Amino acid sequence: MFKITNNKGIKNIKGLLVFASLLPTICFANMQSAKLFANLPDNCPTPDALAIAPDGSLTLSCPNFANNNLQGELLSINSKGEVSHLATVPTLELKHKANPMGIAYDEDGALYVADSRGIKNGRVLKLTFSNDKKLSKTEVIATGINPNGLRIHNDAVYITQLKMPKVKSKKMTSGIYRFNVNDRNLKMNNTLDDKHLIFYTETENSEVDFGLDGIAFDSSGDLYTAVLGDSVVFKLSLNEQGEVSEKSIFATLPNTTRVDGIIFDEFDNLYLAGFGLNQIFKIDAQQNLTKLADYPDNNGANGQIDQPADLMVFDNKLIISNFDLMKGNGIRNTKHSKPYTLSYIDLQ
Repeated sequence: MFKITNNKGIKNIKGLLVFASLLPTICFANMQSAKLFANLPDNCPTPDALAIAPDGSLTLSCPNFANNNLQGELLSINSKGEVSHLATVPTLELKHKANPMGIAYDEDGALYVADSRGIKNGRVLKLTFSNDKKLSKTEVIATGINPNGLRIHNDAVYITQLKMPKVKSKKMTSGIYRFNVNDRNLKMNNTLDDKHLIFYTETENSEVDFGLDGIAFDSSGDLYTAVLGDSVVFKLSLNEQGEVSEKSIFATLPNTTRVDGIIFDEFDNLYLAGFGLNQIFKIDAQQNLTKLADYPDNNGANGQIDQPADLMVFDNKLIISNFDLMKGNGIRNTKHSKPYTLSYIDLQ
């Protein structure tokens, strides 16, 4: 298991070299206007994560933190931006609603969901759908965690956890867990002793008490993850057992960016959602950093980027979910309001 205690430093951990690769000055030459991709219904006031379904449509998770009277929902969106209801995430035996955040499909078309209900009730779920896209089965992979980002790779589920409150470290600790897709009803202790914990780090920025959030794989199978509080992106190489064998700091952005969701395209360009300041960034395969979009506080109308949480490359577009909920020191967003939207940036 790997740990980083100083995101800005160079360490040699267990004999493996860790190095920092800092990026050059941000390029502003390709700033683009985002456009409206979809208006969302009233039962999705806080859109979060995106995944591409087996039929080629988009799936969107709606944890609905803005209205706890609403259930956690999954929506389906076609290439024209037309929205339909896919499923309500089951509460199972718990009384409180589900809070679906990170989502990803496996090769068989099952959907894995990060149900973010806090350490006590949080869980990773597997949802199986019938041929007519009806939810037919819900299984619990793991509990005792509060998952956020989620990806599937080589028959394993990888999740990020923004905070590990049981870890008594000087600075806030966050981590990445790995589960086999065939695991069921695993119980995590949410400590550094959990054998499914493959990586953890401490957030340097004491003003933002959040850690690992976005997560993505490149075409070579390397794992990338972003610290929201520090806006640092780690590159993690994995061995055949899915353990971290090498790591480095791939990118460092201003910590005011508050990097949330990240996603690669087919050319290994990495796109990042700047949750704090309504920004979108791109890092190409040569590690050149470009700011694609930068918006003032707004209400999300007409495709304006309004607190971007997650991203997906879809139909030659970069689709962006507008979370539009958090506010406070260092965040441009000042209030939650309609319309509820997805934006997009043309990638052609």
